[in-house]
Formats: sequence, C-alpha cells, structure tokens
Amino acid sequence: ARTTGGEDPCRLRRAKRERGEVHQAMNRLNKSQKEKVRHFQAITDCNESLAASILRSNNWNLERAIEYVFAEGMEYSNIKPAVLEKIFKEYKDKDEDLVMAEGIGRFCDDLGVDPSDPITLVISRYMAAATMGEYTKDEFFRGFQRLNCDSVSAMKKKLPTLRKELSDDDKFKDTYEYAFGFSREKGQKSLTLDTAIGMWKLLFGIYEWTLCDSWCDFIETNHKKAITKDTWFQLFEFAKQFGDDLSNYDEDGAWPYLIDEFVEWRQEQEGMKA
Repeated sequence: ARTTGGEDPCRLRRAKRERGEVHQAMNRLNKSQKEKVRHFQAITDCNESLAASILRSNNWNLERAIEYVFAEGMEYSNIKPAVLEKIFKEYKDKDEDLVMAEGIGRFCDDLGVDPSDPITLVISRYMAAATMGEYTKDEFFRGFQRLNCDSVSAMKKKLPTLRKELSDDDKFKDTYEYAFGFSREKGQKSLTLDTAIGMWKLLFGIYEWTLCDSWCDFIETNHKKAITKDTWFQLFEFAKQFGDDLSNYDEDGAWPYLIDEFVEWRQEQEGMKA
C-alpha cells in the first residue's frame, strides 16, 4: 500500500530508521571526531554519514580524507582537464606552478569582483585552498569542478548563487570556520591578531554583528596575542546566540575565557556610559 501522497510506507520507515542509525553513529563519535566531520562537510558538501565513513577509512586524518574525496571526484568530473589547464595557465605565476597574488587579482578582475570581496572566500572554500594569496593547480581545478564551471564566465554567472551562501546561517558558518585555516600563516596553529581582526570586520560586516567593533577594540587593548582556533570558532556561536544583548550571558557557561573577559569588559564600559 502507498500513502495518499504516493510515498511507499516501507521506504519512509526505512528512511526514518536510517536517519536514526546515522544519529546514533554520530553520538558515538568523540568531540574531536565530530569536529572533523563538521569541517569535512564544510569543504566537501558530503552528508554526515558519508563524511564519517570517509574520515574513518582515512584514520581520521582530515587532510588525507579531503585529498581522497577530491581525487575520486576528479575522476568523474565532466569537465576535461585540458579545459581547466588552459584556464589555469591564464593566471598562473610565470615562475611557480601556482596562481599567486597577481594572478588572483586578474582572476578577480575577470569575475568582476574586488579581491577583498567576501565572495572570494566562498570561491576559495570550494577550492579547499589551504593558504591565502595562492592557489595550487589541484585547488584551482577543484573549485571549477565542484562548481561545474568550464570557464571563468560560467563561474561569474554563479556568483549571485554563491553570494546567497553568505546570508544563510549554516553556509556562512562554513565560510567563517574555513576562513580561520585559510588565513593562517603557513606552519602556524593560531591566527595573527591583525589578520583575525581584519577577517572579523570583513565577515561580521556581512553577518551584521553590532558588537564586532567593540570586540576588536577589546582584543587590541587587552589581549594583544594570536587568536586560537577555539576562540575563533566559539565567537561565531557567541555572536549568533547573544547578538548585542549580553544580559542573559552565563559566565559559568562553556565559553572561552577571552569571551568571559569581553562580556565583563563590555558591561563595565556600559556602566561607565550610564
């Protein structure tokens, strides 16, 4: 028998059971593994179950798992490598097999965007680019393949759709979290203070967190150190949960100490104004 909507009840029950199994499987993962699943999804667009499976088969090595899934994806791409090779050569450095700052500038010109436009972060995320200011050949190819673009003009037509990701909470979070690793200097675990502040002002200018300037003033005055991954990630959750109203902030919550200190500093500032 089928439901009035034409759905097969057996299929519905099976789908419900599979969702339950995925939920149970995720609950069995530790905190580090869940974080890797989230990062893997942000870069590859895989669902939770597939992301966990691929990570597990790669011994939870995030970088190796990402390389694996994109290597597999390249094999099935409809866009011929020769087409992408031609595009890559238009922008690559004359001495290095990379698209460097000058080439990225020309690439942005051809896309009709400023290099400082946040949309470039979205494009870089699709490329899974590891370092700001350069694209490897694999990264460059990957971006075009994931977006199914066989030309720069085709990618330009997709910009309105990609820009919508910046106004979607979940997609914005993906880009925000990606920005941390992308903006770090090579070999560093933390983000330099100046870079972190610049990125916060860029990203929270889109997200419209009104306390961003206040947070940056606090960090510059009181912290004066590099920003850790935990602080970077948790700040978005803090901004999302509280906005500009800190009256319900619980100092006993599991927030980084830096956020605790900011709330205290902010409340003192507000008290002085009163």
